[in-house]
Amino acid sequence: MWRVLVSDDMRLGDVRYPGVLLDYRPGIGREELLEIIPAYDALITRSRTQVDAELLKRGKRLKVVGRGGVGVDNVDLEAASRLGILVVNVPEANTRSAAELAFGLLLAAARGIALSDRKIRAGEWDRKFLGLELKGKTLGIIGLGRIGSQVARFAKAFEMRVLAYDPYIPRTRAESLGVELLEDLSDLLRQSHFLTVHTPLTEETRGMIGRRELYLLPRG
Repeated sequence: MWRVLVSDDMRLGDVRYPGVLLDYRPGIGREELLEIIPAYDALITRSRTQVDAELLKRGKRLKVVGRGGVGVDNVDLEAASRLGILVVNVPEANTRSAAELAFGLLLAAARGIALSDRKIRAGEWDRKFLGLELKGKTLGIIGLGRIGSQVARFAKAFEMRVLAYDPYIPRTRAESLGVELLEDLSDLLRQSHFLTVHTPLTEETRGMIGRRELYLLPRG
């Protein structure tokens, strides 16, 4: 019998599998989790639970840690590897949702939707406020993974020019999306009317966009 602990809130539905005992404990505290984890073969989390080396070492029976989402920032991958614990995630879990939200924010910024809403609620009717059309504008995408690629597809549908910076993506991948892949981040910034970032937070990406980079973007 496999014992599986779910430590964060998620929609499970009526999950029943032969030979699996599921323990749904969303919001469980750190101390209690450390106390009971030795009894489980698998742990399923989202982003709240910090699966660090201490927790993994306590899990004497742990064989797998499942992350109900894309990122595994909250899991100590090195410790899991040393202990022979498999770490899995759900790469496509929120790709479409994240891309739609990103492009929705882009549209809101271009058309001034939030500002217009505030003005109308304040009793102002500004006929001169027209916003920008996206057609012909350039979108710069940093990180052309699953989410970045979906944002690129949306942008191409709006007839935008799309540039991307991602040193880990083959040029053929970008070409298949109709995206121009640039080798220099500064080149992308100087040409982009809009900028969207879709990278995991790592030591390599931390601080990637700062004051200097923002000043490289075109004005207006």
